[in-house]
Amino acid sequence: MSTAKTVMLNWRDVDCYVSHESAVIWAILTRQNEEHDDPNACMRHISGFARHFLQGHKNSDHHAHADAEQFYYILSGGGEVLIGEERVAVGEGSVTYFPPGVPHQFFAEDEEDGVEHLIITRPVDREGSAPRVTNWRDATPTAGEHGAAVNWSLLEQLDAAESTTDQPCLLGFAGLARQALVRGKATEVRQQDMEQVYYILEGSGLMIADGDVHRLSEGDTIYLPPGVTHQLANDEYDGWLSYLVVC
Repeated sequence: MSTAKTVMLNWRDVDCYVSHESAVIWAILTRQNEEHDDPNACMRHISGFARHFLQGHKNSDHHAHADAEQFYYILSGGGEVLIGEERVAVGEGSVTYFPPGVPHQFFAEDEEDGVEHLIITRPVDREGSAPRVTNWRDATPTAGEHGAAVNWSLLEQLDAAESTTDQPCLLGFAGLARQALVRGKATEVRQQDMEQVYYILEGSGLMIADGDVHRLSEGDTIYLPPGVTHQLANDEYDGWLSYLVVC
């Protein structure tokens, strides 16, 4: 197995395929595989980080993941998600979390423009959580803990010592947060003992990782293995540099 290293790419650089009946899928990052030397197969614990497009008037298939937890982040458009036996309306900024074994399905049959969303998956070997549906706008922003970044905590571990959401739920993931920086501001210099993935939602800026400087723009995905010293900065963009942090 190759040594883990920082990987940065944009979803537009990935070849797509069609699965789940009607979803166009860009598998941005996948898990390390000893049999294949794919630079995008870099993650150790997260098994999938993908962007999906479900066109209007279509639905995905009905399925469940027996030994994995998964969540969606809606990038644009909307529809309804079936979770167990309940259909829930979702739109831009919504997060839907599915514990292992919970059947789910995405419906865009009544939509004209379809829906774009991220699907992030991690294997787990325990149960005991419940589905969660929220929107980042429902979270209370905080500041001061991540340099100059404003932080919205969206998903956190089920057994979190100090809860930052109204429903801790994650079994394997450590957390999902949305963060944002105004022009001229930066996060603190960070170093984590777990792998992390950043996804740029809007704006542009810089990622400094172990001394290397990378220019960021919408759609960029950055994988950081454990121990990488890094910092994000909005050096010149007049709006918000907004991004997701998955760990």
